[in-house]
Amino acid sequence: MHARRPPVKKKALLCRAMWRLAGLVLFAALAPATALAQESLSIELEAPPLRAGDRAEVIARVRGAGSHPLLLTPRSEGTAIEVVRGRLLRAEAIDPSAEVLEFRVPIIAHLAGTSVLRVSADGYVCEARCRLVRAEASRVVTVAASPAGARKQSEAPAASTSSLSWVRMPGAETCPSSAELARAVEERLARRVFVSAADADLAVEGRAERTPEGWRAVLHVSRADGTLLGERTLSSEEPGCDALGRRVALTVALMIDPLTAPEPAPPRAAPAEPPPTEPPVIVRTERVEVPVPVPAPPAPRWRVEVDASLAFALGLQPTPSLGGITTVIVEPPGFIPIALEGALFPFARAGSSAGHADFLPVHAGLSLCPLALRERGLALHGCLGADAGAVVVVGGDLVLDERERVIGQAHAALRGHWDVVGPLTLRLAVHLLVPFRHEPFTAGGNAFYRPEPVAGMVDLGAGVHF
Repeated sequence: MHARRPPVKKKALLCRAMWRLAGLVLFAALAPATALAQESLSIELEAPPLRAGDRAEVIARVRGAGSHPLLLTPRSEGTAIEVVRGRLLRAEAIDPSAEVLEFRVPIIAHLAGTSVLRVSADGYVCEARCRLVRAEASRVVTVAASPAGARKQSEAPAASTSSLSWVRMPGAETCPSSAELARAVEERLARRVFVSAADADLAVEGRAERTPEGWRAVLHVSRADGTLLGERTLSSEEPGCDALGRRVALTVALMIDPLTAPEPAPPRAAPAEPPPTEPPVIVRTERVEVPVPVPAPPAPRWRVEVDASLAFALGLQPTPSLGGITTVIVEPPGFIPIALEGALFPFARAGSSAGHADFLPVHAGLSLCPLALRERGLALHGCLGADAGAVVVVGGDLVLDERERVIGQAHAALRGHWDVVGPLTLRLAVHLLVPFRHEPFTAGGNAFYRPEPVAGMVDLGAGVHF
């Protein structure tokens, strides 16, 4: 028989396994927090001793940024110091590729006292995916009073630097250029003022433009962090842009340094004795209304045009033929033009094996022209109407059964007119004629000539209008 293992050993093994499981669970719970702590950002601030009137730099060291982008945002609380640069990027670090990034934050110590400098850093931590992390740090900065010997110098504001952006809009090329404006401002302030935008305390932006009244300039002054300090609009009605350029130079100098820019006005000498007083001159003005006759607009008048033209007809007679057309176009005020037209075509001969005959067509008609355009001596009329007339057999060796025939036809025309000089007008027109009767002319009961179902005309002529 086998000996039974004592129960004490089983309990010991069970306790040992439970302790191991608890350790694994605790390690799994603490591992992410430890990694997160190692991956978080940290900031250290180092400030030099300061006195009122100093310009200095606070060193900000950022750890844990890795190789990812970084944004540093410094700000101050209190009136003792002022932060000159509101934002710094990773590229502005002393060594952007270093493990510990070191930034120089420019500040100005204005007054003796205490302020708080707060700096926040925004960066990224990337594992499977990137996430945004932030760190903040603050430091109390104490500004000491200036020595007695330098008190007067500390009371005056430190000379600030500025950047200039000056644009001449189209039409204002004669205004001073950016270099000329900068030279004029620095001559007025008697020192160098303008530097690059990256090193400037103030940003001066402006533009010059041409206006219907003369010239105009718009100026904006802001701090390096983008805070707008002032805006001015200047204008000039002088023929040239030089006067505006002088005003812009003075205004920019005043906006940058109001203590240095103004030129002292020459003192006015007091008169030795008061000038004799003269009796006041009283000027009376009286408003007098002078009526000015304004001629009434001319009343609309009738326009009448009479012209004669040479026409070429096809399908109107047995053979193509030439003839003449006389047209009268009347344009009443407030109504569409009305065209009265008459046409006559000389003899057109039709023949067969039995003989020949000569035809003479004549017609006259009335048309309305709903399309009426007139511009600078040119006119276009589109007309619709009807004609009535007759076809007469006037000669030939063949006796037709019908010597005269009354005809009617629909008439559409497109007429163009050109007022050449004075009342003289040239005219070109295209006509479309649709006869109402199509039965043939007969001789001895046999068909001799049948009119066409559609005819056309083109005419060219001249006339007068009044």
